Amino acid sequence: MKISRSEQETIVIYDVEIGKWHIDTTYPPHVRKYTPAMGKIEEKTQDRLAGWISDEYSGSFMTRKRKTLTDEQRQQVVEQLRKGQEQ
Repeated sequence: MKISRSEQETIVIYDVEIGKWHIDTTYPPHVRKYTPAMGKIEEKTQDRLAGWISDEYSGSFMTRKRKTLTDEQRQQVVEQLRKGQEQ
């Protein structure tokens, strides 16, 4: 069953008592990204991954807001890339 894009999400929770991260995701890129890092898996299907991150996982979790460029900023980036390719 394919989950609609508007319903895809990733929830990451840190449990202080046991000192581990728990992930529950229905976002396909995150399912693929975190599958190798999982220790105890509670649920794994093509559309969902839920479980605890392994103690060996040394990565981090980061969130950031996507930057929206104005047309002028976008044109400046294009020009910089062109200059870099010419050299």
